[in-house]
Amino acid sequence: MTSKNTDITADLTTRFMEIASELKQSNMPDAQKKLDQLYRLVLEVVNVASRKEGDSSGLMKKELEWLKSENRRLQTLYATSLALTAQTQKEPLVETALDIVVRELSADAGFVVLVDAQGEIESIYSRNIEPEKQADVKEMSLSVIRSTIQSSKPTSEQVKPEMELAQQNSVIRLGISAVLCVPLIRDKKVFGAVYLDRRNKENPFTANDLSYLSAFADQIVRSLKVSDEIETLEKKLISTETTKMNDLRASFKCDDIIGSSAALFEVLKIAARISATDATVLILGESGTGKELFAKAIHQNSRRKEKPFVAINCAAIPNDLLESELFGYEQGAFTGASKSKQGKIETAHTGTLFLDEIGEMPLALQAKLLRVLQEREFERLGSVKKQKLDIRLICATNRNLKDLVEQGKFRQDLYYRLKVVELQLPALRERPEDIEELAKFFLKKHAVDGKACELSNEALAFLESYPWYGNVRELENVMLRCAVLATGKIIRKEDLPPEITETMDSATPIQLGKTLADAETEFRKMYLTKTLQKTSSITEAAKQLGINRTHFYKLLAQLGIPH
Repeated sequence: MTSKNTDITADLTTRFMEIASELKQSNMPDAQKKLDQLYRLVLEVVNVASRKEGDSSGLMKKELEWLKSENRRLQTLYATSLALTAQTQKEPLVETALDIVVRELSADAGFVVLVDAQGEIESIYSRNIEPEKQADVKEMSLSVIRSTIQSSKPTSEQVKPEMELAQQNSVIRLGISAVLCVPLIRDKKVFGAVYLDRRNKENPFTANDLSYLSAFADQIVRSLKVSDEIETLEKKLISTETTKMNDLRASFKCDDIIGSSAALFEVLKIAARISATDATVLILGESGTGKELFAKAIHQNSRRKEKPFVAINCAAIPNDLLESELFGYEQGAFTGASKSKQGKIETAHTGTLFLDEIGEMPLALQAKLLRVLQEREFERLGSVKKQKLDIRLICATNRNLKDLVEQGKFRQDLYYRLKVVELQLPALRERPEDIEELAKFFLKKHAVDGKACELSNEALAFLESYPWYGNVRELENVMLRCAVLATGKIIRKEDLPPEITETMDSATPIQLGKTLADAETEFRKMYLTKTLQKTSSITEAAKQLGINRTHFYKLLAQLGIPH
């Protein structure tokens, strides 16, 4: 090779090393430009090599192969940075990075160790070794890793017989010949390290290997930072729902309404909006869902809260007595009316009148109620004197009033007068995530001698799988029974009523008659809630379900499952 060609080669090599060094320190947007420069340099080296002369061609080929190898490594480093940036979950991110770096640096085994703020090991990821089954190997590797973390400096050693490290049984048995370890540093704090070793090999790790691993560690740090930021945002998404519920409860007093599910939140949100108005409210829901509790909460958060709240159950009073109960009567109005009596409507003047089971009201009385609502005045039975009326009316029913209207059993004009605002309460089986909170509340409420019982996980699983057709009222009765009859302070499967434990396997926890989409949603909600309860973290739950953590967080938010 001529002197001129040798000078050109040396110059190209120097430029290559400068750009490679810059690349390892550069950010992603600049990296591709530098890789393009490296590629052009390699082409120039190839051109120089094609003009080689004499016996120097072997040396030139060696330099060329080395340059090509370095360019390939840098290309891999750039591709890895893209792959790691796209990966948002910590565990697969570290696993992917470890696979790549072990392969690229021809290592026989590798570790990535992450530590907490106190320097204690938080998690260990390994390749080609099972640390839990090889305790001495794990301890030897961790000693190198701890030293690297404490010094915040890389470790690169060729293991020689006279070294203290080489005297360890694990080193001898495995034939470890070279060790490389670099710290993971973010914001000037070490939060982990990457460890590699070679075994039964004469070639130690080179300075260039150390440089490459340091650059690779920087990519891991950047990607983990992004992963942590995404995880924080995901958690904030879930906690925002909890915060919303807490904020709502702070402004809308409803301590007797227990739960934190999204289904409950949506109903409370509407109740909070309408409480400040005098709008007539129609509360719909199955028996035992807490319709009267909602009516009281709306009253207690209204401008009428210091005035009377008067409730009457239209289904609990015989039809021939209901009218006198509502409107009152004058003395002598009918046989047995020995003195005048106020009706519920009059008692509720300036306050709130709650008519429960309005669907059971007879048609004749419906017409009279409609007139009262239109004219805002009423007459007692046996009286011709009209009295002005100022009430806020809240009605409730577990029946489908629209169907009753079509059947001619409920007046259409009254129906539309009542449904100014409809509040549809969810059944308990539609918010299974609230069962645990409700059960604990009732156990505390009905505690014997002031000491509340606790629920075992098995008993809770049965409670959450039961369809609860009697809703919250049925759950309270069951918890009362358990509190009274439990033999210990832990409620176990044996303490539950047989209708709950015996039908868990045979009865479907999802009510028939739903659309397929609704049934699937209900099942997913129940299954994800149970999975969360049985696992220790979001990551473990997502892994068990076979989905990534980001998807799991989205499902929790969509289904309104608190975490």
